[in-house]
Amino acid sequence: MHSDIGQFTVLRELRPTIEENLARHRAESVQWEPADFVRAEMYWGSRPSTLTETAKAALVTNLLVEQNIPLYRRDAVATEIGAWPSWLTDWSNERRRHAAAVTDYLVATRSVDPVALGRARAQCMTVGFDSPMNGAHLLRSLVQVALDESVSSISHRNTADQCHDPVADRLLGRIIEDQELHVRFFADLVSAALAVAPGLTVTAITEVVMNFQLPGTNLPGFARSAMLIARDGIYDLGRHLDEVLRPMLAQWRIFERTDLGAGARSRDQLADYLDHLDAQAATTERSAMRTQEYANALRAS
Repeated sequence: MHSDIGQFTVLRELRPTIEENLARHRAESVQWEPADFVRAEMYWGSRPSTLTETAKAALVTNLLVEQNIPLYRRDAVATEIGAWPSWLTDWSNERRRHAAAVTDYLVATRSVDPVALGRARAQCMTVGFDSPMNGAHLLRSLVQVALDESVSSISHRNTADQCHDPVADRLLGRIIEDQELHVRFFADLVSAALAVAPGLTVTAITEVVMNFQLPGTNLPGFARSAMLIARDGIYDLGRHLDEVLRPMLAQWRIFERTDLGAGARSRDQLADYLDHLDAQAATTERSAMRTQEYANALRAS
């Protein structure tokens, strides 16, 4: 199919993939509730939270991202793509479950002020995110969410390592398994879109990668949280390159394709941009090492 076809045509072509992926997701997903992992009595009488400030920042940021599900359009776009509304319902419910479970954990462990967290959640819903999954931008949105879910999964995995709590380890492990299924769903849709309209889809991928912002960038207190998360290695530019972008682009065979037509120009832009990020990540890593060496010297003096 020619690469300059309209996105609505692409979406209609994706109907079988959406239906197959939804059936697979429902067969492989596990039904669970926050109370299966977190109960307040686990922590009654315990000392105050031992979570680091970085672990707290990462958990709060991730739960705000998880709970902020936009109101997706269920109009003519959705009716053209069959099982899409059913998938959005399942996916949204699972993300809300993640947010509720992390909230319960933070409150039970006395890691946050529950009133302040409630205010942050309300403010988050007021600020909102740019709503994806609608109209002519849906292809870009599929790419965006595939990357966002991968970022969240990696962030949760590295946060669990910093919590030093078996309850957090089990809970975040469960959330990660859900998120990996989400990544697979959206990444498979992008793969299918590349087969239908390779030029159009690789252009969408390039636009998303070159304009990527971490999930939750517009959330309250995000700048400080992002600094802590990067400083302590939960998520930084190096991880973004090595653990999200490169594996995803390899899965989509972006740099192996010979069917891109005019989209080859976008692919070339993407390759140049990755080289730029690679140099930037190396510079950032060297700077961090120098800062750490200086701090170690001060402590030893």
